[in-house]
Amino acid sequence: MSKQSKQLLTLAGVVVVCVALYLGLSFYNQSTADTDETVYLTQLEDVTALSFYNGTETLAFSKVDGTWQWDGDSAFPADQSALTSLADTAGQLAAVRTFETPESADSYGLDAPAYEITLTTAGGDSKTVLIGNSVDSSYTYAQVEGEVTVYTISSTLADDLNVELMDLAQVESFPDLSEDNMETIDIQNGSTSLTFTKETATGTDEESGETTSTYTWSLNGTELDSENETLSGMISDLSYLYFSSCYDYQSDEAQRADCGLDSPVTITVTCNDGTAMKLEIGDATPEGDSYYAVLNGSDAIHRISTTALGDLLTLNENSFSEE
Repeated sequence: MSKQSKQLLTLAGVVVVCVALYLGLSFYNQSTADTDETVYLTQLEDVTALSFYNGTETLAFSKVDGTWQWDGDSAFPADQSALTSLADTAGQLAAVRTFETPESADSYGLDAPAYEITLTTAGGDSKTVLIGNSVDSSYTYAQVEGEVTVYTISSTLADDLNVELMDLAQVESFPDLSEDNMETIDIQNGSTSLTFTKETATGTDEESGETTSTYTWSLNGTELDSENETLSGMISDLSYLYFSSCYDYQSDEAQRADCGLDSPVTITVTCNDGTAMKLEIGDATPEGDSYYAVLNGSDAIHRISTTALGDLLTLNENSFSEE
């Protein structure tokens, strides 16, 4: 047999092996798919009400005209995304392991559940899931109320239920701020008064023909260098402001005073479309990682992290001096 013939036979053998492996894997994957029967504690569609025990109190929410509301006060700014996610997670709850002949309930912490959640659908179907002890950091024991079977489930649901009411309040959003749309910036911090004004010069790029803009900022009437790092840092800080959480959605004067908002640091930004942003910043929170703040005269008090504020609370005229 020639060398070439041997090579052809070898190649043919390799092809046959590859085809066999492919068919074998395809059959295995199909067989696995056919026998992959996930066990679910709940399979509820169109959940319109949920109530849960978070270890301290029971919180209840209902969907009204497609919008989640807290049963305790319809004015509460419910976080729609968080509540929808909770309803989806608890409504399609998959088991990791099943104990069809379980031991006594106290063996799993289900005699006094750490958490509970009840879901009700638009059609009136309702189920309550009890969550007991942690198996480890990833799993917990669970049981559908009124049923015998015990399961282990992902700890995700327990984590989602370990929240207080204000954790489910939608935080207010800051307007989109950038050097392009900011016209004036005013910071009042005790005896420190900083007023920044911007002048815009337009031109045309010689190569592209596009209109370009350059900005010149002045502080209290004195022009600043365009390369001033403190100026660029301040503009960046203002562009990325965000609230970390809501502290109180309906505050009164006494609560504002308790939060240091009766004599706040005030940052006001006016934009070239005529709108303005006013941020009032009070005292630091007890944890020291945030400050109490109010946006645009809202009734809500939020927390804003020290990270989000950057250097905004420590600026003074000397901060912008060029060395």
